[in-house]
Amino acid sequence: MGFSEDFQYQGLAPGMGRKQVLENCTVCHSTAIILQNRMSRKQWDQTLTWMQKKQGLWDLEPSLRKAILDYLSTHQGTKKSSPQPHNPLGHQYSYRPNPL
Repeated sequence: MGFSEDFQYQGLAPGMGRKQVLENCTVCHSTAIILQNRMSRKQWDQTLTWMQKKQGLWDLEPSLRKAILDYLSTHQGTKKSSPQPHNPLGHQYSYRPNPL
């Protein structure tokens, strides 16, 4: 991946759903928060719901939500070799907001 591609995709791995993640998630925060987290599909789903209830994320059409969850669970899913600290939603709060 070249510099311009890496910049364009902000470090997100290639795959189905990457565009949807960029278009819907990076409106409020950078990809840094996504890249530093590894969660199960259920935890990503709970995190999206939390963002909708508490952080102003808009309603996602079911097909869009599925595409985002497919991407996140595939590319930022949990790894069996690295145990996750106990956190009911799985996310961390140490990130810089998107400066835009």
